Amino acid sequence: MPQDRFTWNIKTLVESYEKAGHANRAWDEPAKRALTEFARARSRVTETNEPWGQIIATNCDLAVEAGCNDPMIAYLHTRFSLDQTNSSKVFADAFCKAAQEMQQSSYPSIRKFYATLRAAEQLKFVAGTNTPTEVHHFRHLAATQLAVFIADRSTPVGEVDDACQDMFKLVERNNRQFEEFYRSIEKPLFQNWPKESVSWLLKGQFYIKYAWAARGGGYANTVSQEGWRLFSERLAAAETALAQAWELNPKDPRTAVKMMWVELGQGRGRSRMELWFRRAMELDPNSYDACNTKLLYLEPKWHGSIEEMLKFGRECVESKEWSGHVPLVLADAHDEVPLYYLEKSDQATYWKRPEVWLDIKAAFEKFFWLNPNKPGWHHNYARYAYWCEQWDELNQQLLQLGPVNYDYFGGKEEFDKMVLLAKQHAAPDAIGDNK
Repeated sequence: MPQDRFTWNIKTLVESYEKAGHANRAWDEPAKRALTEFARARSRVTETNEPWGQIIATNCDLAVEAGCNDPMIAYLHTRFSLDQTNSSKVFADAFCKAAQEMQQSSYPSIRKFYATLRAAEQLKFVAGTNTPTEVHHFRHLAATQLAVFIADRSTPVGEVDDACQDMFKLVERNNRQFEEFYRSIEKPLFQNWPKESVSWLLKGQFYIKYAWAARGGGYANTVSQEGWRLFSERLAAAETALAQAWELNPKDPRTAVKMMWVELGQGRGRSRMELWFRRAMELDPNSYDACNTKLLYLEPKWHGSIEEMLKFGRECVESKEWSGHVPLVLADAHDEVPLYYLEKSDQATYWKRPEVWLDIKAAFEKFFWLNPNKPGWHHNYARYAYWCEQWDELNQQLLQLGPVNYDYFGGKEEFDKMVLLAKQHAAPDAIGDNK
């Protein structure tokens, strides 16, 4: 229940703050306001338009300015208040400092878990394709703390769900760590929550990933006989677990999406995929995951064609029922085509095709019509306009970027190059607007 979860979050945030040794009348009021609002957000009890992120940021700023040195406030300050124009390394250093201080504190394991998780995430983001020792260190700390609170049956199952999903994402590209993590939680998960759909969903997710680890990501003719055997065996285990999750809770769209993944591997027929896709979208008409999974299913290397991919992408734009990020699936389809299905000689000219730009434009116009308060996505639209050499649109998007994430464009030098080209190619009236 949301209220029970809120009570638990207040206990592990506000009450823990009062016992952590950093309370002080000079900053207690804003610190507790920030922690209470974070508890509300974690418990899903905020109002529809409640600016909870801003409330946390404002009060963290006030507490820190007053001299607050509490590690939980330091963590929230990094997450919600740190200037977004800072480099990714500045964020990584701040998260690492907060995580290290949290480890030495009396805060409960759930709080130590998230502090170390975010530190590992940010360090990995900075490292790019590399995974330095420090990333593994914080991943290990996160897994250790998660094992502590998942053994406590009083932990709300919603918190278990969120934490395990975040940990899955953290280690999803490392098969060994992914398996080690799941093996460490499986026993307490089913001891404490055997009749919760979440436990079975997590098991199904693990076995899907475990199946693909055995198969590998190559074409069918590169998979060994043993790889196929393990792939089939593990997908069957995933199917059984997900069927149990669906029986316990046929209202969770995530289970339907994961069943689509099972069908992707088993290949029993498109009608089966469409059944689970329909179930997912009926439960959540904004399910980008469901649409993205269907797009993958329709790729030529699996069960479809480029034409079917683009047709479905256009359906995502034209639908009157689907919203959220769903229209952007059409842009995703165009990302995949040159990357995987064109000769190198054709890749460079793909984005110059008029029909490609018409699709990109339609996708983003529908997206912004549905989501007028998503300014960060102007970065994405600007980059597509640049690739497609749509200079007037690029100039318009540059005006709407807000704080620029230079890393997204390949660094400040690349961004400045793009801006210069946009100005050089702009219509005379647009040049004046963009000076």
